[in-house]
This record gives sequence, structure tokens and C-alpha cells, in this order.
Amino acid sequence: MNKNDLRGFLTAYICSLLERTRAEKGTLKIGFDWLIYQLAFAKGWRPVRLPFFRQSDKKVAKTKSEAEFGVDACFLGELKTDLYVFVLKDEILNNKNWTKHNFDSDLRMAATIDVKQYGLNFIKSVKVILAYNKDEDENGIRLYQQCANFHGTKIGDFVSLSFERWNLDKIVEEVQAHLTPDLLPQHVSGSFRYVCSLVEDFKYGTTEWDNLVAPKWRHFLNLVLENPVDERKLKLIPVALMIIHHYQKDVKNFYPAWIDLIEWAMLSLWKCYKNNPNKKQKKMNKLIAEIWKGLYIAELEKYFLMIEPVLTAQHAFSAKRIGTTLAISPINDAYLAYWHIGRLGILTLAPQDFQINAKNDVESIQIATVFQLSIKRSADWLIRCLNINPAALRPLLDLNHIELFLIWAILLQAGRKKDIYEWLSELEGRLLMRRAKMNIPIPFIEANSRMDLVAEYAATGKKPYNFSDSSSYLLLMILELCFSLPDSERDELLNRYMKRIVKGIDENNHTIAQDEIDLQSWVPPDDWSGRILKEPVWDGIAITTGNFERLGEKVLPLSESIKQSVDETRKKYPWKIPERTPLAVYILACIKHRSPLPPEFWRETIFRTETNDKK
Repeated sequence: MNKNDLRGFLTAYICSLLERTRAEKGTLKIGFDWLIYQLAFAKGWRPVRLPFFRQSDKKVAKTKSEAEFGVDACFLGELKTDLYVFVLKDEILNNKNWTKHNFDSDLRMAATIDVKQYGLNFIKSVKVILAYNKDEDENGIRLYQQCANFHGTKIGDFVSLSFERWNLDKIVEEVQAHLTPDLLPQHVSGSFRYVCSLVEDFKYGTTEWDNLVAPKWRHFLNLVLENPVDERKLKLIPVALMIIHHYQKDVKNFYPAWIDLIEWAMLSLWKCYKNNPNKKQKKMNKLIAEIWKGLYIAELEKYFLMIEPVLTAQHAFSAKRIGTTLAISPINDAYLAYWHIGRLGILTLAPQDFQINAKNDVESIQIATVFQLSIKRSADWLIRCLNINPAALRPLLDLNHIELFLIWAILLQAGRKKDIYEWLSELEGRLLMRRAKMNIPIPFIEANSRMDLVAEYAATGKKPYNFSDSSSYLLLMILELCFSLPDSERDELLNRYMKRIVKGIDENNHTIAQDEIDLQSWVPPDDWSGRILKEPVWDGIAITTGNFERLGEKVLPLSESIKQSVDETRKKYPWKIPERTPLAVYILACIKHRSPLPPEFWRETIFRTETNDKK
């Protein structure tokens, strides 16, 4: 995250703040008075007067109700000879607001502060700082300067007087120079401080990260985004991420850790989007989409541009290991490969979720060209990665169907059907070696998606008690993906996968595996779209296909049997992908919550209905 990106998100957040932080009718209104207090504290200034009562047992400091007379806050400098007096405004500095919102009268009151009232007879200088978190125009600046000139340079005979103006840009600069967890509102800063310390202490990919860092970060997100959600709370999330990034150690895998934190934040934001169907919330929903694109998708773009030479290098995901870690090396390599494939898929699909209205035909063509170039770039990266990285052809868990779906989606959009065929063909050959246990120390796809069992199996060579490879959602998806190919290629792949992988029979009709794999489908529950953004979703209706063999019925070609099964399932359990939330968000949610992707994500394209065709 570069300084310009940080500045943009900080500016948006600070500009949205009110003058005072306060609780109003049970709702927290966030102001920039707390920012000023924390900035002063970071500079080593001691508070003399604050616009609130600090309280440790409350969610927010209690606002003082007495008249301010221009002195919103004042602080004693480090040398205890300088007094800084703040006049706070959440309005634009212009001619209209100069008197309407008391810029003039408040500055006059601040400039004539009675230092004896505060017991500060030893003060040598007073600096009046007009701080406003909005913009200004020339008339406003002229009026401010006239006011400053009018009051001269002294208070009495011995105290010097000066003026300073902190507009939005200046406040942003000050915050950027003093990034600390305490800049966040009081009721969440303690929790956030703890999260920052955890991010400093633990590495991504460790048990501590999964069991401590991620849960605490998600708890913080829930704390910030508790109802009622407003624009300020939404804009606070990118700022919190910026501060975490500032504290993050520059270690080997810091970027995946950074992306992991962003992803949990994005799901929390989209959960707010899902919970705000009211059209009056259109501005907030637009803001969520802007953060998704401007922060998460932008960071994915930077990351993949940075690692392109690695992604497309031979054995890019393989690490040299010795001793006891050698046996699980292929497992670790595959985990890394599929982590990257998943994010590359989201990077490619996410921009397509948002409609860009072209002003004319030329602009429409330009927009379409940009999308196509992006898809082509991802497809090129992907093909090079698949061709020279065996780990990318090594799905370990049934949940890896999500990444396989994304590979297929990218190649299909790029018009690379030949590459789809070659990829699925090569994948079948590699799965065959694992299915037949041809001196391959890598277990077959674990049906319950337990990575710990896969690692144990690979490390010991013994099948753990709970390890299961007797059923598969992933293999059924692969069979259905074959329907996107020409009939001859489709039928060849269908027969190879069904005979050799599913039934465990080689080309010579010799048995290479004891039991068939039960191909299973799934119908998500009706509330899937609301739940998947916040929790894993495994319930619903499990459908066994019987591997498309039905006693007493006419034997159909395999392709017809699969098509018939899909049609019957869709007719009996109609389910549509919810339209309000972008598809890439749902895909990310399934990855993060380790939950299956509903089959309509690929069936809607492959097995088109009359309704689809009309659309």
C-alpha cells in the first residue's frame, strides 16, 4: 500500500467525520475531535482543555455541554511554554460559513484566551489553530487571514500570538505522520491495538494466525460495523487496514497476510451491503463497492504484477525441504498454488461484476477491450503456471473445486477451449496416478476437505481414521465442466474420468482401486446468500447421483445421463444465484469460509435454460 493510496482513504474518512464524537439517540456519531486529541498526545502535548470527558467504562467520551466560546481544545507543548488552542469546524471555510457557522466569533474568542483562567501564567506563546475537515475557497482564506492580521502578534505584553490553519490536507498529513491504533474511535481502539500487536507477533499460515489473529480481527470488524452502520464506520475500515499495514513486519509472506486481513474486512463490508436493501442506502452500498475495487482488487492487481515472474516460473511453488518436512512438501506446494489460483480468479472476475456505462460506441468498445485484455493476461499467466508447475495440478481437497472452477472460468472467457481440454486431460492423468497409488506419496482428494488429515497421510504413509476419499463433489463438477467442450472432446474426457478415476478401472479393464467414488451434488439452503458472507454453509440437500447407473432403466450415453441428472435436479430444487451481491464476493466468501460453491455458478453457463437464453 503506497502513500497515495493511504492518503486517499484517510482523506475520505476524515472528511466524513463530524466535529464532535458523541452518542445521539443510541447511535454513535464519530467526530474528528478524538483525532486531534490523539495527534496532540503523539506530539507530546499535554491536554489543558478537551471538548469531552474521558471515560474508561463508556463506549465513547461524554461531550461537554457548556458553551465553548471558541476554545474547543487546548494543549500545553512539550517545553510547557507554548499553548496550542484548537478551533474545530466540520464545515467548508468560505464566505457563507464565516459567520453562519461562527468561524469569525470562535477565532476571536480563541485569540483572546485568558491563560490565567487555566493557571498558565508561565506561558510564553499561544498558537491558535483553526482545524476544519473540509475544503476552502479563496474568500474563506482571505477572511481567515484578515482575522489573524487583526489580532496582531501578542496577547498582552509578554505572550506572543500566532495563527495556523489545518485544513483537510493538513489534518491528513498529520495523521499520516502519526499512524497509531489510538487514532481510531475510543470504543474500538483498545481492541484494535491488540490486533496490531498480534499481527506484529505472528506469521500468516501459522496456527496462531488462524486461531488468534484472524478471529480477533473479525471481532474488531464486527465491533466497528455494529448497527446502525453509517458511512463513517465503512470508511474507518480501510483506515484500520492502513494502520495494520504500517505495523506489519516486512517478512517473506507479509503480502498474503495483508491480503488475508483485507479479505475478512471485505466480507464484513459486503455483509453490511446485504443487510441494507433500502434504496436510501444507495450511497453506502456504492461506497462498499468502491472500497472493494479500490482496495482489495487494486491490492490483488499489485500483488500479481509483483509476483508474475515467480507465478510463471518452473516449480514456482516448490520449496526445498529436508528431513521430516520432505514428505509433506508436495502438500504445502499445492496449498500455495491453489491459494494463488483462487485470488487470480477473483482478480479476473471481480471487475466484470460492475456495469460501466459508456457514453458512446467508441467508449463501449474501449471498455470491452480493457476487460478482454485483463482476461487474456490472466489466461496467459494461468496456462504458463499450469504447464510448468505440477502443484497447480494437484487438488488435495474436495473444496479445491472452487479453484478448478476459476481456472475453467478464466480460460472459457478467454476463448481458450483447447487449453481447457488439455488442462482437464492432464489433470485426469495426474489424478489417475494418485487413484492407483502408482508410487505417489500424495493421497487422493479428501472428501471432507480436512487438510490436517491430508498432511498426516502424506507424512506417515498411513491413512488416518477419519480420512475419506469415497465421495466427491469436485469430480462431478469436472464432468459437468466437460460439457463446455466440443462433443468429441467432451465424451472422451467423460469416459476417461468416469472409468479410470470414478470407477477405478484402467484401459485394460483391470481394477486399480477397490471402491467406486460416489459422485455427489448439492443444493444450497434457501438462506445461503445471507449466511455465506458471515459463516460456513454446509447444510442444504446432498444429492447422490448413483454414478448415473439406474437399475431397470434404459442405458443412456454418459453425456445424456449427466445432462438428465442436472435437468432433474434443477427442476426439483430450483435455485438461482442471488443477483444483488457481486459473484466474486460470493466466491471469496466460499473460499474464506471453506464452504462449497453452489453448482449454479458453472451450470448457469454450461446448461443454459430458456430463461438464460432470453437474458
